[in-house]
Amino acid sequence: MSISSLDLNLVLVLHTVLEERNVARAARRLHVTPSAVSNALARLRVLLGDPLLTRQGRGVVPTPRAIELAPTLRRVVADVESAF
Repeated sequence: MSISSLDLNLVLVLHTVLEERNVARAARRLHVTPSAVSNALARLRVLLGDPLLTRQGRGVVPTPRAIELAPTLRRVVADVESAF
């Protein structure tokens, strides 16, 4: 996958959902609707070929691939925040 085909907002969405472990709370933090977060996650699932998250109760549980991505996402988001 080329970085030019990636909407960087998707990185922030996945990072936030992984931190919150809840789509609705992530949506509130991102100031978007839960539907917008779900749509972003659907796009990421297609891009990465992985479900990324599974529902459990009222929250979500990351797949092994999402767990593997989490430290990198954390660094990328922190680097972009510090740059701006």
